[in-house]
Amino acid sequence: MRNNTNQTKNKITPVRLHLELKDDYLSDYQKRMLRRYGESSTGESITRDILIPSDMPLHNLHYAIQKLFGWKNSHLRSFYLPEDIYNKLTGGTVKGWSDLVGILFQPPSEAEDDIFWDDDYQKGSITTWLKKKYKAPYIYGGTMEHPEIAKQDVQELLDHFKMVEVKESFGDYMERSKKDKDDEIRIIRTAPLIELTLEEMKSSFIIDGSTESLLERLEVNKVIAAQGEDIALEGLFPVTKELIYNYDFGDNWIVRITKHKDCEDLLKQNIIDKYELEEAEDIVLSKHKPACINKDGISVLDDVGGLSGFAEFLGIIYEGEDKEERASTCSWAQSLGWSARKISNKAML
Repeated sequence: MRNNTNQTKNKITPVRLHLELKDDYLSDYQKRMLRRYGESSTGESITRDILIPSDMPLHNLHYAIQKLFGWKNSHLRSFYLPEDIYNKLTGGTVKGWSDLVGILFQPPSEAEDDIFWDDDYQKGSITTWLKKKYKAPYIYGGTMEHPEIAKQDVQELLDHFKMVEVKESFGDYMERSKKDKDDEIRIIRTAPLIELTLEEMKSSFIIDGSTESLLERLEVNKVIAAQGEDIALEGLFPVTKELIYNYDFGDNWIVRITKHKDCEDLLKQNIIDKYELEEAEDIVLSKHKPACINKDGISVLDDVGGLSGFAEFLGIIYEGEDKEERASTCSWAQSLGWSARKISNKAML
């Protein structure tokens, strides 16, 4: 990416992210609907390529993702690591996880007022509201993610469970219950919480929050390594080459996030030109906000049942034989602000 005098002065650089909204279990029909009416080139995913300021935290990226894919910030969300990276970092143990609380992972107490400290939308244009959330200055206004508070929170959990009755996994119990339906869950052993594996903790009791959720105050550029770069072996950051964003735990939308060193692939494929790239870089540096440089697939909407449900929705409104169902489905989608109209890259963010 080209140099800019403001980069040296502000120490802010444009960082390219590739976002892929995907469902690995789409049927052939659903893939066909996404390709035919969802403007997905593969029929398997909807993607966005964006440039973000290098100091953008995960918290603000969340709002940008909402705008990029057409959601309205109306459900819970979480950023987390691929399973193999998570297991490597924590060692699969409570101690390994608790040592990283406040550094990488959110504390166990799910304090809603803290998680949604700036979700203050009440009325007016949700689009205008979202734009304010992913534009700098980036400030974390919550409490629980501060290292000392997070450490205190996890320590209280460890102190509360001095000794834990470790129960067998639910899977093992279900397997045994096939032979004896009256059999109860077995207690395997008793031990301090700090000595348990994460699986043992999860099978023994429920905590308020998730052990996998990343701190949203962390800067995206520090957490994730670019494709072709190495993950830190001795130091902590960067910890992964892929981040996972999960939105609406019911519909279970999954966006996989990767970082790239440059945009040469987009230039070589003639997807964008140098002028468009320079213009996007200027937006990032001068306005301190992200910019979309490429999209593949139209916007989705909330409460439609994930990507598979969205594909079925497209099939109904474009190929459905029941006129009343088509009309009511279109009316419902429009009431949520959804539109199939084409949007320029510039207007995406």
